[in-house]
Amino acid sequence: MMSDSKIRNSPENHTAYALGVNLSEAIRLICHAGYPDPRLEGESGGEGQLLQRVIDGLCTLSMQDGLTGLSNLRYFQIAIKQEIHRAERDGTTCALLMIDIDHFKSINDTYGHPAGDAALIIIAERLKMGLRPGDTISRYGGEEFAIILPNCPLKYALQVAERLRLSVSEEKVSVAEQSLISITVSIGAAESSVSSPLDSEGLIKLADEYLYKAKTLGRNRSYSVAPITSAVSELEKSALFNQNNQTKRKKRKKDPSL
Repeated sequence: MMSDSKIRNSPENHTAYALGVNLSEAIRLICHAGYPDPRLEGESGGEGQLLQRVIDGLCTLSMQDGLTGLSNLRYFQIAIKQEIHRAERDGTTCALLMIDIDHFKSINDTYGHPAGDAALIIIAERLKMGLRPGDTISRYGGEEFAIILPNCPLKYALQVAERLRLSVSEEKVSVAEQSLISITVSIGAAESSVSSPLDSEGLIKLADEYLYKAKTLGRNRSYSVAPITSAVSELEKSALFNQNNQTKRKKRKKDPSL
């Protein structure tokens, strides 16, 4: 493993400084976040690859949550904008689930923060297992998760929410020697669609409001409200439009002054 003194004097470090990267500090940050030390990886490839490994590690660090392995808030904010833009372009829907662990503070207070971390890891894995390959799950912050469901109408998003909620409630989390506890989550679901378009901020705000409603209704549940849409279908609108045009043409024939 390269020592700090070797790193400081290496050609890679001079290149790193030219790129505005403090190599020693970057390695410290990567290790502190719980990722493998870049100096221990790929030694057979030579020291010339160290800088690339550090840059790769920093990219991962900037987009991934170190505890759960899920994407982090930064990645989520990029992904939600992209998915809403795609939904608008394709004329599809984009659903969002905001998920919060119920009574998480009491887990930390009763069993300690390591138990809370264990719960976060297990629940993250449970949530990830219940999703499609194209869905995006992120650790939104603290004990809250966010799931983006592309091309998923709200009624199906609620089915996904219920499936995930039940999956988590069935999991027993080990928090101490021979101590198993059940954990539940509350979920708010919202969608952006052609009939009810929302930007990323609006979609997050609405899903968060529904999450809060699920909490106030007693927790361990999912909640949403279907958006208000026109009761007249596109086919009916077209028929009415054509009928109105025909009526106007008939009136003009009878009275050219119209």
